[in-house]
Parts: sequence; C-alpha cells; structure tokens
Amino acid sequence: MTDNDPTTSSLSEAGDTPPERSIEIADTAEGAVASAGEGDGGYGNLWIPLLVVPAGIVFAIVGVFALFGGLAGSEGNLSDNLALVVSGGKNERQQALFNLARQAAENQAAVQTGEDAPWPVPTGFIGEVKAALEGLDAEENETCLVLAVLLSSLGDEQGIQTLLELARLNDEQDGDGRIRLGALQNLGLLAENQHESVHEATGIAVALVTHDDLGLRMGAAGTLAVLRGEGGREALLAALDDSELQVRATAALSLSRLDPPDPMAVPLLKDMTGMELWEGARESTAGRFQRSSDIQRYRVWAAEAIGRYGEAHQAFMIELKESNDLQVREAALRYENRKL
Repeated sequence: MTDNDPTTSSLSEAGDTPPERSIEIADTAEGAVASAGEGDGGYGNLWIPLLVVPAGIVFAIVGVFALFGGLAGSEGNLSDNLALVVSGGKNERQQALFNLARQAAENQAAVQTGEDAPWPVPTGFIGEVKAALEGLDAEENETCLVLAVLLSSLGDEQGIQTLLELARLNDEQDGDGRIRLGALQNLGLLAENQHESVHEATGIAVALVTHDDLGLRMGAAGTLAVLRGEGGREALLAALDDSELQVRATAALSLSRLDPPDPMAVPLLKDMTGMELWEGARESTAGRFQRSSDIQRYRVWAAEAIGRYGEAHQAFMIELKESNDLQVREAALRYENRKL
C-alpha cells in the first residue's frame, strides 16, 4: 500500500453481468514475484513488496499472475468461470481461475474508488464458491488459493481461514513456496482492511522471515508491516541483518510502518534513498538490481518512510529536496507540504 489506506468493503451479491471481453496477459505483472522458490533466478531484479501496491490489484498479482503467467481468452462472468473451475478441462480451469482472480481484483478496485463493481456478484455465489472449495482434492493448492482469495475479497471468514491454512503449508507440500507467498501477502492485504482474524498469521510470518527461500523471507517481512501479533517487531529487527539486501530493505520499510515506527530502520532507510547502496549491490551481485525503475521505487519509498518519523529527521528530508532523482525530490516536497 501507499500511505493511502484502503477502507473495508465487501461486494454484495447482485444480478446482471457486463459484456464479455477478451484479455491477454503476456507476462508476470511488473515487479511481482514469479515464484518464491527460483533462487537467484527468480529475484534478478528487486522484488517489490506487494503491500505497497494499490489494494485493488494485489490479488491479481498474487493469486494469478504469479501462478499462471500469460493466458488469453474470453473472460466470461463470475458464475461461468466458477462453473469451469468445477467441471472444465485442465486448460479451461486454468483460464477460469485466472479470470476469477482478475475479476475479483477489478471489483475490489472499483469499490475502493466508490464505483460500481464491473462484475456483479450473483445471488448465492458465495455459497457456490464454498462448495467448490470444499470439493477440491488436498493437492489442489493453486485452485484453493484463488478461491480463498475470492471468498475473502467478498468478506467471508472461511476465505481467511483457508488462507491461514495455506500459509502454514510446509516445504514438502509447497515446494516452490508460491502458495505460501500468495496466501501470506493476501492476509497482509486483509489486515490492512481491518480484518481482525488475519493477525493469527503473525506467527507464520515470523517463522518464514528466517526461511531459506529468499522470496518467502521477503514476503514475510513485507506482511509483518501490518500484522499486529506478538513477535513481529522483533522479527523485523532481526531481518535488518539478513544476508540479502531485498530482505533488509523490505524489513526497514515495514519497521517504518509500525506504531510507533522503529528508529533502528532509519540508517538503512537513509542509505536506500541514495544510489551508492544500489550501485554497490549491483556490482557485488551479478544479474541483480538491473532495473532502474525498481531501484527508483525503493528510493522513493525509503524517502516516504523516513517522513513517517516526523521532525526527528526533518533535516535529512530537506537534504533530499536536492536529490538527483525527481521522484525522490517530490517525495521530500510532499513531506514538507504535510508539515506546513
């Protein structure tokens, strides 16, 4: 999320469906993780913490793009796609899962901006999703994740509990970590939207922030920004010493969002606003930190994070107004305008 916190909204069950559209997604959404278990290859560029992505597109990124990659076809409506998930062939099910999560994302984005949902929820649809979820085999974790995200986006507690179960999978059940990553980050989104039961995920995230997998450590560190259970702050402080810069940077951003923000993150956050840290990391880790746009995002987020500490670091924010990066300068100016 950005500093603009979304409000809690559930989509009501309704009737008509919009006209069919064609969709084509050529690749994983920019900045989203392709897999939590691909080692260095999966994180050649910076991983962008999904908790700073606008809420409306989070489950499209986590629930679908990361799992299915590029798909194209007729989108149908919510009921049509759910029916294909239950009884379609393999390719039809994949496409239908993609469509369901995309439609849920578009609905949530519309609700958060005060617009009508483009994909009305038919009467009885929540019950149909629950029945589909309960009919899955134990190994159908990808389908389970998408249906749980869909249920939770509709304000249903069973969706949250299913996400918690998926986040608790072990390495044998979730070899590449993608299911746990998707579940954990969607739980973080729900925590932002004031769903109290999701804070049970704090212990899960605390455990994963020390996992061998880089993606799971980053996902856990990002989610701990909004989970209020015991041990979260301590886990993030420990993550400041992680061997990977992506994890340290994500932990620092998360520490700035706690109440109160933790001052131990400030030295790293200040380093993150400049280029020296990133240039050094680029030279020392072949193939990583190649996208300038990713580095710029982190620099801007770091500047905004320091602004959360208030007047204690006002002098540094004034210095950032002379940054060589326009967006960093603008972040510093936004801080100054808030102080006026």
